[in-house]
Amino acid sequence: MTELLKYRGQWGGKIESGEEMWWSEPHTRLRTSRLARWGFLLDVRQHFIHRFWRKASPPCVRVVDFGCGTGGTTLNFSEIFRAPILGVDIFETQLEIARHHAKASGSMCSFARLEGQGRIPVEDGALDVLMSLDVLGHVPDIPRTLSEWARALRPGGNVLLFTESQHSPADRSIMARLSRAGADMVSVVPEHISLFPREELEGMFERAGFQVRERFSANVGHFFFSPKDYVLLLKGRKDHRGYYAMAWIWNRISKLFPFYPWPFQVLRLGMTYLWGRQAYGTAYFYWLQKR
Repeated sequence: MTELLKYRGQWGGKIESGEEMWWSEPHTRLRTSRLARWGFLLDVRQHFIHRFWRKASPPCVRVVDFGCGTGGTTLNFSEIFRAPILGVDIFETQLEIARHHAKASGSMCSFARLEGQGRIPVEDGALDVLMSLDVLGHVPDIPRTLSEWARALRPGGNVLLFTESQHSPADRSIMARLSRAGADMVSVVPEHISLFPREELEGMFERAGFQVRERFSANVGHFFFSPKDYVLLLKGRKDHRGYYAMAWIWNRISKLFPFYPWPFQVLRLGMTYLWGRQAYGTAYFYWLQKR
């Protein structure tokens, strides 16, 4: 494991073996600290996955984390859900790190490699819940992946999903306008190979046998809450100097707020609840249920 620590903090890109590396590690205080759990669930992505869990979870839960990476997210949600989770991925190096994290933390979670054609190593209808965070846009064939999820889930089983997407035609946000002018936030990540507007994604969900129970945009107020993204995207571009200047100034000012970023996280959650059900974006939280 000491050798593998050289990948710590790497989020995206490939290692020497050609495998992708998406590092996450367990939050060591979730088990013992209410404050740590509260802070964890203030994060908008983690909050909505937990919201869907509370609405969907049956008493006896068999859970898979599809695309678990190095297992930190799997282990963290296992503490939040109070349930063991099977993490699955295609990259053996990440799974090795995940198993080490699980052993070191005394977790009941386990980790396994996806079988041929991305098959989850469980029997048909074996799962109550499948969670997947930031993975669906990285798979080569979304319909095939959704079909596998449907195979593994029991009737009425649930998917807790965070996925990235392309801009919808009706999207009029700053992100969408910049994208149409050649500064696309999502296209700069080479690992994104399967991005579709939400209308096409939801058509795929329907054809795979899922109904959308809830959907929230993850991009409500994105320019306000994530100015650093725009600074990185627009730096050096002469055609968007105005947006770059605004993002740079706001990025500096926002860090001066007391206890940053907690007040921003609370505000972002509130705005997402108010407008996120209808808002567009390049990422969404979904609660899907198998028919």
